[in-house]
Amino acid sequence: MTRAEFIERLKDIMQIEENDIDEDTNMRNLAGFDSLAVLSIIALIDEHFQKTIRASEFKNVTTIKSLIELIGPEKFE
Repeated sequence: MTRAEFIERLKDIMQIEENDIDEDTNMRNLAGFDSLAVLSIIALIDEHFQKTIRASEFKNVTTIKSLIELIGPEKFE
């Protein structure tokens, strides 16, 4: 999965239709960023990147870029 595809998946999870979301977007400022979104994102990461992320690890995630760093940038195509 590419970074752009990942961002599109995040938009789907959070039900965001805006096109101007990128790696520098603060996820916490998005209306769809809630506990259900966090669980869905964790499932997405587990399924596509074979990486287990705990909900508690999200306390340090602010931007999409920080989430990519948590996953591991080398895991993206």
